[in-house]
Amino acid sequence: MEYTTKTADETKKLGETFGLKLVGGETICLYGELGAGKTVFTGRLINYFLPKKRILSPTFIIVRHYPVIDSRIKNIYHADLYRMANNGEIESTGLAEFINKPDSVVLVEWAEKMGKVLPKKRIDIKFLIIDDNQRKITIQKI
Repeated sequence: MEYTTKTADETKKLGETFGLKLVGGETICLYGELGAGKTVFTGRLINYFLPKKRILSPTFIIVRHYPVIDSRIKNIYHADLYRMANNGEIESTGLAEFINKPDSVVLVEWAEKMGKVLPKKRIDIKFLIIDDNQRKITIQKI
């Protein structure tokens, strides 16, 4: 599926709409350069499950865990691999143990850094900057 958003609010809305479809067990890999909308999309997706929660990028702590109450999904893990240099560092985060758990959703920004530890079963979301406001967002189940 391919979408074009014209504002950050449209990118947020797409994240929320995407969240509606999740059932648990999904690993969502996000790709795109800085400022492409990965964190905006992810923040609203998490807010679908946790409406009042302030969502912060895990840039410096690498993985944030959000427990969810009253939902089919019990855990959301949000990883930002921007600062990771190699597979050894990525493996040391423990991220692999959360991937494909039936009651969890794992969101990975800068997923291309996972290299050979990239899960075979995943949803790839690619963000392309068209101009200051527009983004082309491609969602593909692998």
